[in-house]
Amino acid sequence: MTNDGDEAAVAEVMALEAQRCRAISDQDWAVLSEMLSDELTHTHITGVTQDKATYLEHVRKTSRRTERRNVRVRIFGDTAVVTGPQVNFVESDGETTEVAIESLQVWTRAAGHWRLVAFASSGQRPG
Repeated sequence: MTNDGDEAAVAEVMALEAQRCRAISDQDWAVLSEMLSDELTHTHITGVTQDKATYLEHVRKTSRRTERRNVRVRIFGDTAVVTGPQVNFVESDGETTEVAIESLQVWTRAAGHWRLVAFASSGQRPG
């Protein structure tokens, strides 16, 4: 079932994930919005689940830098499952807080374009 050998699709999704992190970090909301499916479900480590519009409103409120490390991409036809650590450096009142999580993403490809349809994070990882 898993097609880790689909190197082109893996590379494309990894590049999109890097672009997603850059868009969040650079506050490029147009690029971020384009990458997200209209059916997005985004679940935070707090358990709060948001749709696309609510998520975009949420992420705009606080400056942050987002990084991914040791990402694994598995391809299942027109679906990609992305797992691995994510670190958000959130700025508030002149202070930066590091929030390290494990994340699970589901991307789907339709009409030749990948879109993020689901994001879930679990447990804050220590530093």
